[in-house]
Amino acid sequence: MAPTASPPARPASSGRYYRLFAVILLASTMLSVWLGIAVVMAARAQRWRAMAGMGAPGSGPLGLPPLPEVGRMLNPIEWLSPAPVWPVPGRLNVLILGVDRRPEEREVPVRSDAIMLIGLDPISQTISVLSIPRDLYVPIPGLEERGISQSRINTACFYGDYYHLGGCGELAKQTVAYNFGLPVHRYVILDFNGFKRIIDLVGGIEVEVPRTIVDNAYPTDDYRTERLVIPAGRIHMDGDLALKYVRTRHADSDFGRLKRQQQVLMALRAKVLSLRGLPQIPEILRTLGDSVQTDLSVPEMLAIAQFARGVLEDRIRLLAVEPSMVRPWQTPGGAAVLIPDRRALADVVKAFQWER
Repeated sequence: MAPTASPPARPASSGRYYRLFAVILLASTMLSVWLGIAVVMAARAQRWRAMAGMGAPGSGPLGLPPLPEVGRMLNPIEWLSPAPVWPVPGRLNVLILGVDRRPEEREVPVRSDAIMLIGLDPISQTISVLSIPRDLYVPIPGLEERGISQSRINTACFYGDYYHLGGCGELAKQTVAYNFGLPVHRYVILDFNGFKRIIDLVGGIEVEVPRTIVDNAYPTDDYRTERLVIPAGRIHMDGDLALKYVRTRHADSDFGRLKRQQQVLMALRAKVLSLRGLPQIPEILRTLGDSVQTDLSVPEMLAIAQFARGVLEDRIRLLAVEPSMVRPWQTPGGAAVLIPDRRALADVVKAFQWER
């Protein structure tokens, strides 16, 4: 049998060529990375010179940057992170919308189940939270030409998507601004899965339940109902239980639910402040995935997070549209709604802006 032909021998010099090619490729890659970092270093160097030349507040001896600042300047990877940016001059109003959007309903318009306006003022170092009942019966911009003079405020989210009026967040912003006389700068839309993930991400929250809650018809994900019992006392809640606590309303009313939503918000803030380490905002957004929609940029979120952590608890004002500010009414179609008392709403708006 004829011997099998063996592959031709590689010239001795070719091994050196392959090694040389690998070295050149590695060097060019590293050079590209560090050239990009050098651009950032040059920009930050201007900040260094400005602090050294002018002796900016908080600078170190002889007007040089303090040691923590020097540490950040010597870490080029941190320089590549987005710098915090406050979205608007002065007070920032952010509309938070909780929606009951199921995974199979990603493209289906939905109503907002929870509506909360949060005002953040870096000048007065204050935060205001205004909870709005979903059944408030108000004009919604853009609907009159479609034959709708008024509707529940929670339908602004639905109509924004259904009629392509800027989407859920945009029309909800316009509606709250129109009816409360306040500018609304940004929005955050969070579905129930996103809410549960946030609570679980921080390891759960501690909530003081003032009295036992019994709801014999709590709605489940499969469009059925179940019996819900939450005992009175200090309860550690995971995301699932916290959602049930803020959603149930058969045990009292929508107004009781507004108070519970604010209670959970403050419990979440307390838990975040107690944590030494928390995932960065980009990582949180990746964890939430499609469960959150917002017109806030990542640098804006960073600025808000930094500000909110430093506000003292006695500078946080919790407000709500109370039963005394509305009148129950039934529409010709049989829907139970709440007619607002405009004078009473004006008073709560003043309190929201910390006007005394």
